Amino acid sequence: MSNTLKSLRQALRQQRRTLSQREQAQHAHAATQHLLRMHFCLRPSTVGIFISADGELPTAPLIQALWQRGHKLFLPVLEHGLPHPMLFAPYVPNTPLKPNRYGIPEPRCRNYLTGCQLKLVITPLVAFDAYGHRLGMGGGFYDRTFACKKNSILKNRRKPLLVGWAHAFQQVDNLPAYPWDIPLDAVVTEKGVQRFSG
Repeated sequence: MSNTLKSLRQALRQQRRTLSQREQAQHAHAATQHLLRMHFCLRPSTVGIFISADGELPTAPLIQALWQRGHKLFLPVLEHGLPHPMLFAPYVPNTPLKPNRYGIPEPRCRNYLTGCQLKLVITPLVAFDAYGHRLGMGGGFYDRTFACKKNSILKNRRKPLLVGWAHAFQQVDNLPAYPWDIPLDAVVTEKGVQRFSG
């Protein structure tokens, strides 16, 4: 199975990279409009987000739109020595960023929130299926960070909402589900929003 997932990651990452800048911009604009119409984006909130790379659906238009609506944005931080697999640091327009060990930009600050202190988290992914299963890059950071969704009491079990951000072609028929996986609540693509029942 690991070789199959590795091949799937390689194929979908390559397909993302073949998109033209115009296609990327069109997809990002459409997906941003879909997300902004969702009920949890109508009022300012705390939102975890990421800076796109490697052909991922661009997040820059969404980031600007969320700032304009008054949302407080946070980027993931993977520094060594942190008490959690991944924490989130505030992100405003002039926040200084530095690359982490994977080359991903992170804020230069220490005012962290845990993942489950956020109301909404926009998650990167390589693939997803119709059941809300998510295939990432294989590090397990998101699954370990949001294990709190499984451990929390019933009334808070959906906090935060985990929403995948992807091109529509990243949907596959079926992904393996493991006990430690934390499924998505929804995925947003240029074609619309898919919600999953948890």
